[in-house]
Amino acid sequence: MPIYIYTALNQKARKINGSMTAANEMDLEDRLKVIGLDLVSARETKSSKKPAFGSVSIQDLIIFCIHMEQLERAGVPILESIADLRDTSDNIYFKNIIAEIYESVRNGNMLSAALANHPKIFNDIFVALVQAGEKSGNLNEIFQHLAYHLKWTNNIQRKVKKAVYYPTFLLFLMTGIIALMMLFVIPKLSTFLKAQNFELPVYTKALIATSDFFMNYWYIVFSLPFVIIFGVKILIKISDDFAYNVDNFKLKIPYIRSTIRKIDLARFCHFFGIMYKSGLGILECLDTANNIVSNKVLRESIGIVKKSVSEGNSLTESLRISNQFPNLVIRMFKVGEESGNLDVTLENINFFYDREVEDAVSNMVGVIQPALTIVMGGIMMWVSMAIFGPLYNSFSKMNF
Repeated sequence: MPIYIYTALNQKARKINGSMTAANEMDLEDRLKVIGLDLVSARETKSSKKPAFGSVSIQDLIIFCIHMEQLERAGVPILESIADLRDTSDNIYFKNIIAEIYESVRNGNMLSAALANHPKIFNDIFVALVQAGEKSGNLNEIFQHLAYHLKWTNNIQRKVKKAVYYPTFLLFLMTGIIALMMLFVIPKLSTFLKAQNFELPVYTKALIATSDFFMNYWYIVFSLPFVIIFGVKILIKISDDFAYNVDNFKLKIPYIRSTIRKIDLARFCHFFGIMYKSGLGILECLDTANNIVSNKVLRESIGIVKKSVSEGNSLTESLRISNQFPNLVIRMFKVGEESGNLDVTLENINFFYDREVEDAVSNMVGVIQPALTIVMGGIMMWVSMAIFGPLYNSFSKMNF
């Protein structure tokens, strides 16, 4: 929907300037009348066309949830809340999405149904929670839980990105140094060594052969990693078995496996707690929270938990069967079930996983950094021995 910059008069005949999205000027006039303003003049902004492409950040969704929660708690009608957010959003793409949601709700649809029309922004879990809030009448609490979950997710993503930034930078730096040596430094040194008619050791011949391969097939060397990554991603999308095997392989890599498991289980427990506090049943909580787990092996294990609970087993016993949750977490679930205070127990579990995820990420980075340093040092040692070894041997045989 286009954005109009308008001039209007309030009830005291004072001029008010502002901007608002509307289908046309007549629609703008109707919207201004709802808030007690009479339109004087309006013009469409040049940037008012809906972008063909755009993105909605997690920060935009957090602001959306906080805004809806606060206005809902204050008793503001939901249509007015959506209109206010539509008119104040700085993200043009998101502003137009909210405008479409406003029109859908104004035409008599439920908010959850309006959100479901934009699955790329509001996923099934988001919509399911809003729908649960509409049924229970606790929509403000739902948006509060959603805002808390989005903040938690954003914090986890920020920690992971911050933790892997330096290892990634070090990896690219190491790759660049190796490429420069193989393409420019080693060829000149190898030409010098060959001209001296030295008896070259095996590791020197291997270095020269590696450098020659780089020189002749550099386009393959640099493109192969990208081709492999792209091919793996395509296979993951088209083959469930391949995707399952890849996720299973990830859970076998030392240090990385514990980080992946803890992050996914933390997401599951965190969202399970939100669903449970929202008044949903355990089976529905398991079904919905399972969708937030990215690793297919862990998702299959949680599916076993759901099946076990549906057959009449307790949640604690079902989690133990999955063999994925730490004993401490299982004991905490057991205490919550037996005491009837599962809400409080879930908060403690989330607190436990918050610390576990942070420690796991730190440990993973603590291993990756020295590992890359050792690899770089090994390559430099190889180059030094391959170049200076023959020279030293030839000098030692000289008679002065």
